[in-house]
Amino acid sequence: MSNNFDEKQLEQLETAVRSLRSAATADEKENVAELIDVLTQLGQAQLAAGNVPKALTQFEEGLELAQQAGDKLQEARMWGYRGICLMKLGNSHFAQIALYKSHNLAKELDNKPLLIDALTQLGTLQTEAGQSTKAISKLEQAMGLALASNDQPRTMHLAGKLGNLFLGLGSLEKAVEYFSLALQSAKTLDQQYAACSFKLSIGHAYLANEQYDTARDLFEEALALASELESPPAEMSALSSLMRTHIGTGNNSMVILYGDSALRLARSLDDETAEIANLNLLTAYLIKQGQFKKLPAYLQRGLAIATANEDWEWQLTMQERLGFTHYQLGQLAEAQAAYEAALETVLQLQDPAAAAQLYGRLGAVLAEQDQMADATKAAMQALKLGQEQENWALVGEQQVLLAFAHVEQGDVKQAIHYCQQAIATFQQTEDGDQLAKAEALLAELEQLAAPV
Repeated sequence: MSNNFDEKQLEQLETAVRSLRSAATADEKENVAELIDVLTQLGQAQLAAGNVPKALTQFEEGLELAQQAGDKLQEARMWGYRGICLMKLGNSHFAQIALYKSHNLAKELDNKPLLIDALTQLGTLQTEAGQSTKAISKLEQAMGLALASNDQPRTMHLAGKLGNLFLGLGSLEKAVEYFSLALQSAKTLDQQYAACSFKLSIGHAYLANEQYDTARDLFEEALALASELESPPAEMSALSSLMRTHIGTGNNSMVILYGDSALRLARSLDDETAEIANLNLLTAYLIKQGQFKKLPAYLQRGLAIATANEDWEWQLTMQERLGFTHYQLGQLAEAQAAYEAALETVLQLQDPAAAAQLYGRLGAVLAEQDQMADATKAAMQALKLGQEQENWALVGEQQVLLAFAHVEQGDVKQAIHYCQQAIATFQQTEDGDQLAKAEALLAELEQLAAPV
């Protein structure tokens, strides 16, 4: 039975329910059975529309009628639907009670489809509760029944669930085993969209295991199938997955090729969530590779999306990366502007750890522009916040920066003071390279301070 209902169909079902309520009496079992059936359809429609409380109302009425009529099959169905609604409403305790009632009735009736469905929902509930071992047990029981009954739709659904569960647990071989079974069922049922999805899922398992060649082949197959099916969302998923694969192998040209294709498709679909997620992956990779020239355009686009959606976390990410990118490109004024904007965003997020890092970077940019007074202020802020956060690496960096700043301002005595503090900090962090640099700087400063 299709669960895709429009408003007109909803109205028709509601009218039918009202009519049948008036006709259904204890002596008219046929009308009662029809009323339960229509209540089920109405509940399914409201569930599909996202109106879970109304759906629950229909199923509870159907449950009461089924119990009064002594119809255990319908009662089992209604308990199952009641459990699904309660799960969606976050009432896991009563959802579990309802699903076990459905399970026990289905077992008593030896109704395999209902039993499989109850076990599936119980497994889903336990997955959401973080009870992975119990969830696997329930879902594999359901899988055994589905396979024994040659129930291909339920086999496909369960294999996909188990594949995702094992993938999340890092059990990659089991994930591939179940996704492959799901793919086989999808092919048997000629469910091409599902087959495309499962090819992507198998590819992600191989990608997680760093088997890049196998993952790439599967993603390319999925891309070809998605294109054949004219499914832009599936194409975008395949393109993004191919970008991830080539990030794993460090193939810059292919990363940019697939990244740009995924971004164009996301923008054409007006899918800003997918677009910024792909921008995040691409820009993080390019920064790691030191490929800065292409970055400003990507980061500005990401910042525009984040700003339009008032997403402070994404705004901060893009602003920080813009500051670092402009700094690496020698564009100091632009880097300063990006870091100052990022500090304004940090105020919204109230994130002292991020603020400490940003003040440190801003201080370095200001120092390179010979704005030593402002650089000193920024470094002092970074030093204070770094000490509060016990970020000793940052503290040491700021102590060195303050030493340089005071040299520039002609205060060698204060410069020596900060340099000695930096040496103590790097001794604490056991950072040999930074310690050696600080000791060399101290030697130079002491020479400067020595009487002629």
